[in-house]
Amino acid sequence: MSGVQRILTFEVGFNFTRYMQMTNGVMGVPSSIATPSASYDDFLQALVKIVRQQTEPIDGIAFSVPGFVNVDQQFATASGRLAPISHHRLGDDINAALGTSIPTWMENDANCVAIAEKNRGNARKYDDFVVITITDTGMGGAIVIDGKLHRGRAWRAGEFGMIASNYETGGWKTLHEYTGMTSLATRYAERFHVPADSVVPSSLLRRIDEPEIRPLVEDWAEYIAIAIFNVIAVMDPQCVLLGGLISQETDFIALIRQALERHPSWKDFRTPITRCRYANVSAFYGAYDAFMAERGASISGSDALAA
Repeated sequence: MSGVQRILTFEVGFNFTRYMQMTNGVMGVPSSIATPSASYDDFLQALVKIVRQQTEPIDGIAFSVPGFVNVDQQFATASGRLAPISHHRLGDDINAALGTSIPTWMENDANCVAIAEKNRGNARKYDDFVVITITDTGMGGAIVIDGKLHRGRAWRAGEFGMIASNYETGGWKTLHEYTGMTSLATRYAERFHVPADSVVPSSLLRRIDEPEIRPLVEDWAEYIAIAIFNVIAVMDPQCVLLGGLISQETDFIALIRQALERHPSWKDFRTPITRCRYANVSAFYGAYDAFMAERGASISGSDALAA
């Protein structure tokens, strides 16, 4: 390959879809739209519109998406709360709508974070590690063993948010419902009788020294620590990396470490806990790296979409 390669990279989330051009691996300026979730056609047409709006030629398209992604066949077997994406080949459908054959690649969002951290982030020196991401709606995860992503027999490995950890009081409620940023906002809203959508969860970590705030935040952090301990007990990784925008809050890592120290057996499993280097842009880097590893060789001969 030679010259300039521009890869349009999407990070698809339940509420918002962000996108940017990566030019020879260098990030451009991200933009975003509200994710159309009413139907697959609405979602597809929104992405097609973004591709058509690019002012420079596009050599490839990379997608970071939630859910179980069959990378061999390039479709999501399940997409969590973004159900319309399931069982569609997004790359093929975009090319069909555009009348092009641009190389594309789709990967699970947490796996993208792990790829980015292994290639250029805080996991470069590790061959066995896990990534745990905290999002608005819950917890994501990825597993790397012997330097390679562990995907599982049905592409479901790393779904730590599906762990049921509070059966006696919560039944089969999963960690998604206890660890997401929305969960923290809901706790505050119920305690102070305000609308949950008026609460900025990250701001509560900055108010951790307020006596009425600390118990709420510590209880929320306890569930994240439970997930971390359970994963460590099963996987015995070299490191656990925490991602998501909330992981960049000053007190977040300290809160998690303090919660783990309260576990009577933590002394036997003590494992480095650190944040992801790239926080809320890890998925962009990981999707780009995955694309280049799988489709990079085809760029020079692709049917690039001209501006």
